[in-house]
Amino acid sequence: MSAMKKILYYIFISAYILMLSGCSKELDITPDGRISMSTIWSDQKESEAYLNSCYQHQDGYGLSYFWVTMLDGLSDCGWDSDFTQGQLMANMWYNGAMTTTNDPTDASLYYSCWDGIRQCNVFLLNVDNSAIKTADKPRFKAEAKILRDFYYFELFRKYGPQPLTTVPFDLMTDFSKLSRPVFKQVADYISKDVADAVATTQLPWRLTYEGERGRFTKAIAVSLKSQATLYAASPLWNPSNDPALWVTARDAAKDAVDQLTANGYKLYYSSSLGNNSYAYLFVNQMDINADPRDKETIMENQNAGSMQNGSFYVFNAIPQRADRGKAGNCPSQELVDAYDMKSTGLPVIDPASRYADDNHLLPNYIANSGYDSQNPYVGRDPRFYATVLFNGSNCCTHPTLTVQTYTGGRDEVLNNSRFNTFTGYYMNKFINDSVPINQPSGAPWKKIRLAEIYLNYAEAENEVNGPDQAVYSALKVIRDRVNMPNIKTGITSKDEMRAYIQKERFTEMAFEEQRFWDVRRWKMLDKTDRLSTGMKITKNANNTFSYERFVVGHKQSWDTKYLIFPIPINDSAILNWQNPGW
Repeated sequence: MSAMKKILYYIFISAYILMLSGCSKELDITPDGRISMSTIWSDQKESEAYLNSCYQHQDGYGLSYFWVTMLDGLSDCGWDSDFTQGQLMANMWYNGAMTTTNDPTDASLYYSCWDGIRQCNVFLLNVDNSAIKTADKPRFKAEAKILRDFYYFELFRKYGPQPLTTVPFDLMTDFSKLSRPVFKQVADYISKDVADAVATTQLPWRLTYEGERGRFTKAIAVSLKSQATLYAASPLWNPSNDPALWVTARDAAKDAVDQLTANGYKLYYSSSLGNNSYAYLFVNQMDINADPRDKETIMENQNAGSMQNGSFYVFNAIPQRADRGKAGNCPSQELVDAYDMKSTGLPVIDPASRYADDNHLLPNYIANSGYDSQNPYVGRDPRFYATVLFNGSNCCTHPTLTVQTYTGGRDEVLNNSRFNTFTGYYMNKFINDSVPINQPSGAPWKKIRLAEIYLNYAEAENEVNGPDQAVYSALKVIRDRVNMPNIKTGITSKDEMRAYIQKERFTEMAFEEQRFWDVRRWKMLDKTDRLSTGMKITKNANNTFSYERFVVGHKQSWDTKYLIFPIPINDSAILNWQNPGW
């Protein structure tokens, strides 16, 4: 290396480390640059405030993506109405515009996660000698460890495993010599911290007073372990299908379910709301007390992002309102097809084969499911009605009006207006339609909830033992909440049950940023993300309707390299590795 290259290299490395560590002896300052680190650790309030600052690097999620859109709108959940709008996320994603220097989804996540990891490690390095009360130190250390693991999981899920460290990087670190772990090592790293956290008496399972809202708990810890071990066992990170990894994932999910339910967590259901309990969950903030109404939510995101006070902006997906912002994330026909029939509990289309053609226009219908193609929205899973606004459904705050997505109707499909649906559907989930546009809805993003952990358990148990009673029981809990019959009996193969579980995750967690990552860890992008379809509806002279499936558009972000995001080019040069295809 030439002298000039060495100088440039060390200038670049120094700048990089200052961003990552912020804790060298030469720069003994806080993130705001105003007081010394030694002052922080000698003052109780400043030390506690430093831990609070460690929480500030969480992503916005929800509607925080540019421009006021959702991550699952890029998956087969839907089609975003901003796809014609220049440099907005949907347009760039559908056109395959991601590069090592341009991430259409959230370019800041890579650096914000590393910043959070750095701050957690700084705190853990200093907490024992800080002015924090001795009685509080065990809880605070447990929080910092789990928060660090949270950042690591978010980072690894998107970019693949990164260097694991329990200490802040310093100016002497040679990043080119850092090793890249496999996902199992990531899961093991998180599992150790979770064991420590669960053994910490001072760390609660549930927050019980408002002043602690947003702090991490044992419930978040065991859920994070379930997520990490499930990803480690999944096809993307377990190409040899090592059964031991599935056993670990199964045990982690079972332990999480057992401990969470033993400590008062259960799926939200109100007898006064009935099937609407599922819908109600997403438009209300988790209440903080010893006996909350919402016992399902494990973690709500508190980072405002493009929200206000952590709450969704009621901005899109509200037809017929003069103050609507845009159609936004329009549910796809693929999502609509995934909802079962209420009377039989059977799928509309075969969960395994789904479609007989590459354009998803020829569904492989299930015989005797109860589905009527001339009345396609009648008698479906209650979660369908909580998630999707369709032709004929009640129109939000206009009880005397119905959604009209048929050709010529008030809410018809238009291919040149971001205010109208592109698929024939509008999103209903999350939307508090009583709140004015551009106002916070009062419902923060539910980052982790108990239903996900049941689904994690069902998936891993099926991979270990096949479709046994434990799998059926886990799915039954979820479907019981909306008074749905359990999935069909008599499934004998792992493959068939796997398809049913994947369908259940699709419908239960639609638009919750699960589908976008699920189809990656299952390595299904080439089957799910090539295109999206919708439903063209024609109103006949006798007031009946005719239905025709159509391709809304094709996407260019589905091939193998899109399974894992590219590491930003400057950092890949320092680390001396890059993800496949980039």
